[in-house]
Amino acid sequence: MTIDDFPSEPAAVLPSAPLPDILINSDDYNRVLLLAERVSAHMPYVSAYLERELSRAELCQPWDPAGVSMGQRVRFALDDEPFQRLGRLTYPRNVVPRKGDVPILGAVGAALIGMHRNSSIEWLDDGRLRTLTVLDYGW
Repeated sequence: MTIDDFPSEPAAVLPSAPLPDILINSDDYNRVLLLAERVSAHMPYVSAYLERELSRAELCQPWDPAGVSMGQRVRFALDDEPFQRLGRLTYPRNVVPRKGDVPILGAVGAALIGMHRNSSIEWLDDGRLRTLTVLDYGW
């Protein structure tokens, strides 16, 4: 996923699927919030999504265990794909992400922040049901 993979209109969150609990360390919280504010003019949907996720997150100290954190490798499943994905949750570095980067400003990266093992989130994207499940992270 890239920044361009975010829909221009908000994706519908399924009302029957509760949002998963997320736990974010305070350093990631502050940096991602600042990033969301900085992109609000040219990426309003991304900014609003990240701000919503941050507003519902439980916070912990930077040294305490959290959910998926910035810079961590994460193994996850997307939709019903027969394979698992492996990537590193990253801040934007340049126009073209490195292989394996999962940018926080992309749909998958924004969904991953703070999630726990075996937690899933669903959303509708252009009428297509998308499901992301975190399998492992933190190494």
